[in-house]
Amino acid sequence: MKATSPSALADPGRLRAIAESVRPRAYPLPPYTHITRAVCDALSVPIALVSLVDDRRQFFPGSTGLPTDLEQCGETPLSHSFCQHVVTGGSTLRVTDARVNALVRDNMAVRDLAVIGYLGVPLRTSAGHILGSLCAITHEPRQWTDRDELFLQNLAVAVVSDLELRGELAYREGQSRLSDPSIAAEGLPARSFDILDSINDGVLAIDRAWRITFLNRRAVRLLHTARGRAIGAQLWELFPTIAGSDIEHALRDAAASGRPTRTEALVPELSRWFELRTVPMRHGMSVYFEDVTERRNTRAALEQSEEQLRQSQKMEAIGALAGGIAHDFNNMLTVVRANCEVLVDRLDPEGDGRLELLEIKSAAVRAGALTQQLLAFSRKQVVQPRVLDVNETLHALVPMLRRLIPSNVHIDALYTLRALHVLADPTQVEQVMINLVLNARDAMPNGGTIAVQCSAVSLKEAMHTPLGELPKGGWVRIAVSDTGTGIRSEVLPHIFEPFFTTKPLGAGTGLGLATVFGIVQQLGGGVTVDTVPDRGTAFQVYLPATEAGPVAVEAEPTKAESHGAECILIAEDDPAVRLVVQRVLKTHGYRLLVALDGREALTLMQEHGEGVDLVLSDVMMPGVGGVVLAKRLREEHPDVPVILMSGYGETDSVQHQLAQHQVAFLQKPFTAGQLTAAVRAALDARPVSLVD
Repeated sequence: MKATSPSALADPGRLRAIAESVRPRAYPLPPYTHITRAVCDALSVPIALVSLVDDRRQFFPGSTGLPTDLEQCGETPLSHSFCQHVVTGGSTLRVTDARVNALVRDNMAVRDLAVIGYLGVPLRTSAGHILGSLCAITHEPRQWTDRDELFLQNLAVAVVSDLELRGELAYREGQSRLSDPSIAAEGLPARSFDILDSINDGVLAIDRAWRITFLNRRAVRLLHTARGRAIGAQLWELFPTIAGSDIEHALRDAAASGRPTRTEALVPELSRWFELRTVPMRHGMSVYFEDVTERRNTRAALEQSEEQLRQSQKMEAIGALAGGIAHDFNNMLTVVRANCEVLVDRLDPEGDGRLELLEIKSAAVRAGALTQQLLAFSRKQVVQPRVLDVNETLHALVPMLRRLIPSNVHIDALYTLRALHVLADPTQVEQVMINLVLNARDAMPNGGTIAVQCSAVSLKEAMHTPLGELPKGGWVRIAVSDTGTGIRSEVLPHIFEPFFTTKPLGAGTGLGLATVFGIVQQLGGGVTVDTVPDRGTAFQVYLPATEAGPVAVEAEPTKAESHGAECILIAEDDPAVRLVVQRVLKTHGYRLLVALDGREALTLMQEHGEGVDLVLSDVMMPGVGGVVLAKRLREEHPDVPVILMSGYGETDSVQHQLAQHQVAFLQKPFTAGQLTAAVRAALDARPVSLVD
């Protein structure tokens, strides 16, 4: 197949041929549905289509086996079209398994409509225009045969013949209307009422005084009126709510210009959308209409699906970029923070340079917090979840929150008497609370009140949120509300986008709410927003509730307790990080073996395995990385504890390793104290029989 050519889809001659061949008419009924039914029976496929493709959509004048909503809609965007490739490629398209086919694997019909196997032959007119395809579709892989293709090609001849006949008739009707404007859309001045009653479109005839002179059986059903009541009634009296609407404008434009019009409009009293085609005649006009409500709903759902996919791809791309930046940045910050701490400990409390070092360390801490936000919204943050009480987390956090807000902002923390247990990393819950409070603070430049409340919620039915649908059941809700400026309607759809901010340049990173979004999504929860301009905003975060009790957290060892004489194998490819880790651990009395990557670490384990008490390894290393190294060590040296350290990595793989026995994680950037505390805790957690 050739590459997709947009110009081929937009060829004027081809589009004109499509329009002429599908012009609505009362007779004769097209045979396409009978043909698709024959395709399904002969080829044993669930779906067959006569699919025509213009420059923005595909539509189905004949179909068998489509879902009911799509059959009523009768069309899809090009994002769901395999048939466009038949048009642009100019030949038959065979797809055995769309999920692995390079041409169509990203087509949204694979996900939304379960299109897997596809065989489409061109509908080529005698003028050489390919209008679309006759195709067969399966929901599972299918090896198509030459006999299958020949069968479709033979039927395609009949389809094209009918399309060309209808196109020729449309052309002749157009020529006739040039000389006699009274000719109706069917091509003849008059047709019997039984023909009009048999068609699927509603038909109205209106005289020059806007009185209804005829309506067919379909119009009676669509308009929910009686024929006897409607005949002779003035249109505006029978349907007063269309006065001033798009329908009235279309009818009056057609009457004034003498040219046909087409429009879609809502009929308020019916709460339904209709497509109207008006055709002026000598004594008034004919109006052909159909209910397109379901078509519009389906089209809107497909467009929403496309937008969600685009947003997901954008977030994924930004997340990958942010995660890569965080990896390198966290390595540098580890060197800065750890060396600062080593130097501060060496200096006299009143010595020169100590204050400057503390300022450098403080800046590194703030930079580390920023990288944690990057990792949080991109869901690349390695977490160590445990059962915790959200009430206790808020209670412990309130003193710090009060320091983050100015004196003209009051914060109310409201608790429940019962414990509110969730399964999460404590830092995740803290990040959510801090970012929401800071966002509320910034919305109140002139002061106000922030209320933070944790409560238990039982959803009786599923609830929709921007993160998806929350199933009914038990949830823990964290609500943060303010009395600030509120969020403008044009800004609201973008508030969770990374780097989006309404603050002045340099006053915000645009990561606060994006971080909340990423963390809540990672925890399987949801978030909603209620806002009123100039009155305030309320964010509600929902996290899955758990019945298990909170896990006790052991206190970190003191500096004196962090010393030891055990042998530690270090595997780290970054020279600066490797050097500072060596310096810190050597200062605390540990014996060291050093490897530049995982492969060298395995070699050292073969040589010194009996004497190694702990392995400290980076996650991201060339060749053999930390995850693979940990797996090999569990197989070959199951009694040796492993600490994985990283600022960014293969999150799922790391999380799987953390679920194993004697594997811990140290998040970069870390301080010298955090490093020695993690090492001491891992060594002390070994079984007693392994301790010298």
